[in-house]
Amino acid sequence: MRRNEYRQSRNRAGMAIIKLALILLMALTAVPLALGASKKDNDQDGNYYPVESMQVYQHTYDEVFQACQEAIERKGWFVTDQDKDKGTIGGHIASSSPMVFIFVMHIEPLNTKPQTRVTINAHWSKKLFLGNSSAIRANTLSTAGGLLSEVQKVLATYH
Repeated sequence: MRRNEYRQSRNRAGMAIIKLALILLMALTAVPLALGASKKDNDQDGNYYPVESMQVYQHTYDEVFQACQEAIERKGWFVTDQDKDKGTIGGHIASSSPMVFIFVMHIEPLNTKPQTRVTINAHWSKKLFLGNSSAIRANTLSTAGGLLSEVQKVLATYH
């Protein structure tokens, strides 16, 4: 009789080990899936919460390029790269935190009328763990939109 009880307890222990191994296997499988789900918050280059914002202005290319530079200065942001021939201005917002808001403005004339399009691609340099991604994306879009508004204010002083 004792021998039968011993076998039953051994079988129970074996089943417990198998169950534990299955749980561990499911947990290890879930981690890469969870990490893959968070990749939607960044683009192929590893930029977090990337957004694109665009505005068309009824001004010449030269006026808009100059206005973009002035708008960045007014906001107290930093220009890290600019190329008038390519129509790009890159920079970031001054920040004491490890997360930096980075932007690139692309300025291009649309036609012979004074009409120029400005597109801002912006993102955070590090993943933000505070708040949900849609709120952070909305904040990023709002910040980029604020720069486009500032460009409009500068252009209003030109005429």
